[in-house]
Amino acid sequence: MRKIAIILITGFLLAGCSLLRKSNSGKPTSLNNRFKGDILELTKKQNITNGSFFIQKAEIEVNTQNGKLKFIGNIRFEYPDKFLISLKSRTGIEGARIYICKDSIIVNDRINKKMYFGNAKYFSKKFGIDQSIVPVIFGDVILEKRCESTLSNCIGGKADAECYTKGIFLKYIIDCNKAKVQMVSDLNNYRQPEIEIKFSKYLKLNDILIPGIIEFSDSQYNVTGKIKIVKVVYPWTGSVKFVPGKGYELIELI
Repeated sequence: MRKIAIILITGFLLAGCSLLRKSNSGKPTSLNNRFKGDILELTKKQNITNGSFFIQKAEIEVNTQNGKLKFIGNIRFEYPDKFLISLKSRTGIEGARIYICKDSIIVNDRINKKMYFGNAKYFSKKFGIDQSIVPVIFGDVILEKRCESTLSNCIGGKADAECYTKGIFLKYIIDCNKAKVQMVSDLNNYRQPEIEIKFSKYLKLNDILIPGIIEFSDSQYNVTGKIKIVKVVYPWTGSVKFVPGKGYELIELI
């Protein structure tokens, strides 16, 4: 499943407020006449990982060649880099608990009583993605300084930018009116998208917008899916702590 596993994990990384509501229906402020740098800065300011959050419930649906899978997930994110993810069946039985930070990854397989652990190098080797760029999965823009000049002018209310970073060639499409990423693609060596993630049904949180629906597709593995955010708390003042299960078999990820 390669990168799709990361999409599932980080797809929960959306933040909002304890009471989500749709953005107001008034006419959006047009940014089409702003400088490119203004649009980029406004988009960065709406990155949800600028603070801590707790997604209490997310509904996940994944379609594969072998059928359809449905999950319930929640995730705690402690700024700047700690994630704790719980994956449950639709009946509420927790199957796995996943801890990710800058230096390591730990997975508790609660069904088989096994605990997997590894370092950041394993994460990158296994999933083909660096931990530092997982926020793009849920609508944040991560663009290195050297790539900021690739941002195009707004045409038809949209701008795009490309950047090769951490071994991934990403292409962003930004909605100039909302100052939010509308779609991000992971391009292959032929500049064709292997993975596409689309964001819609934006929700308003104070002065920022977050996508309420995330749709993803992996053309290489013929996998598609959708994540719906149901309930979140932002800002969140808690902390992330991983408690290992007792009596679990320890397995190192190498």
